Amino acid sequence: MTPHNFYTSMPTVGIFGGSFNPPHIAHLIVAETVRDQFGLDRVLWIPNYSPPHKSDGDLAAAADRYAMTEQAIAGYDRFEISAIEVNRGGTSYTIDTLRQLQKDHPDTTFSLIIGSDSLRTFVHWYEADAIAAMVPIIVYKRPGGLSGVVEPRFANQVRFADAPLLEVSGSEIRARFQQRRSIRYLVPDAVRTYIQNEQLYVG
Repeated sequence: MTPHNFYTSMPTVGIFGGSFNPPHIAHLIVAETVRDQFGLDRVLWIPNYSPPHKSDGDLAAAADRYAMTEQAIAGYDRFEISAIEVNRGGTSYTIDTLRQLQKDHPDTTFSLIIGSDSLRTFVHWYEADAIAAMVPIIVYKRPGGLSGVVEPRFANQVRFADAPLLEVSGSEIRARFQQRRSIRYLVPDAVRTYIQNEQLYVG
């Protein structure tokens, strides 16, 4: 499939936010597949400070998740990382991040990259209508998530990516590490080393 760019001539950036607890190979594959399919210039990875839709007792500190994400994407100039939500602190609402990014980069066209599990609950996101009015929403398949159901009022803003469905999750990786099982090839080597050195997710 040839890349397809539905944007303007301005630089195009996909916003890829999440807890990245930890960042793993499925994140990397999805980000690159979406970048390629939709002709994005860059993917901006944004680790959140406190996710509004998750209550996770295994959530590593924001500084650790930022450091792991930075190492996961190192060496690839189409991926960048932003500390916008980590620096802001508090609950990480997507609408606040979008408004700040558009204010700081008025010459850039942004899109939002989310999983199909997030699409299912998107209608309940804080200021969901405002988000949908601001940016296209690119959806990739997630295990257990719906891939084709879209709230009618958001339908014109949603595009579906042809990213592969990968049965890899942060919760599985954390559980394996706690059980002293291998996480090699599930996360980049630098991330695996960081987890081991900092003894994250040991309970």
